[in-house]
Amino acid sequence: MDRRIAFLFALSLSMSACGGNNSTPVSADSLSGNWQMTLNDASNTKINNTQSGSLIQNGGNLTGSVILSDSPCSGVGNVSGTVTGSTVSLTVDPVGTTLTLSGTTSTMNSQPSMSGNYTILSTGCAGSQSDPGTGTFIANLVTPLNGNITGSFVSNEETSYAVSGQVTQGTNNGTSSTPLSGSFTFTGFCYPNANIVGSVSGTSVVMNLADSDGAQIGQMTGTASLDGTTVTGTYNDLGLGKGAASGCTGAGKGTVTLAIAGS
Repeated sequence: MDRRIAFLFALSLSMSACGGNNSTPVSADSLSGNWQMTLNDASNTKINNTQSGSLIQNGGNLTGSVILSDSPCSGVGNVSGTVTGSTVSLTVDPVGTTLTLSGTTSTMNSQPSMSGNYTILSTGCAGSQSDPGTGTFIANLVTPLNGNITGSFVSNEETSYAVSGQVTQGTNNGTSSTPLSGSFTFTGFCYPNANIVGSVSGTSVVMNLADSDGAQIGQMTGTASLDGTTVTGTYNDLGLGKGAASGCTGAGKGTVTLAIAGS
């Protein structure tokens, strides 16, 4: 190869590698997973709607299902879209609304994200805060909730109960929420242990607490961190479960702080 041609070829590669934006082409399935999205209305900065749910990437095609928060037009919508290099486009079709998003992907800090512009139109649902409208969006892939749990339940009477256990996030099937399973072991709490029968959508977590017979004895709702290492929220104790202390009463409430190791 002519030296001048070789030099120019190498120079062009160097310039490409030093591009001035943070958009990065994604690998064949790096957009698959559980996503949290925030929509910022261009005409009213006080309106911030959310979407959460799962995407499946198959080559350049994207499918899935998300929950759109846009009262009173909120609902679950199917997702279809494409990704080419760092360019992504999505269409979401909950009942009565059509939402289109176009933007770019990024893998900064090894955590895939998306950002760009959106348009939302009413196709039958009236009275929502944001349609018709336009704005910007940002979306973050939420790391699966997998690993050992440590933390505490603190009652409204400020009594703290240590909790340990483990949680496993189910397979991503492109649905608006992904199942969670696992178990808790408590110290000094109303009942000594409980099984987790729950789900996660974006960063929103619900953990129904069940006894060994499957009867629901409580519920925890909270918010996960994007890196999947913490969940914070509140709990409601529904009363006696199998093996519960005789002094256990219903309607107990409090806050929850959980750390998840091994995500």
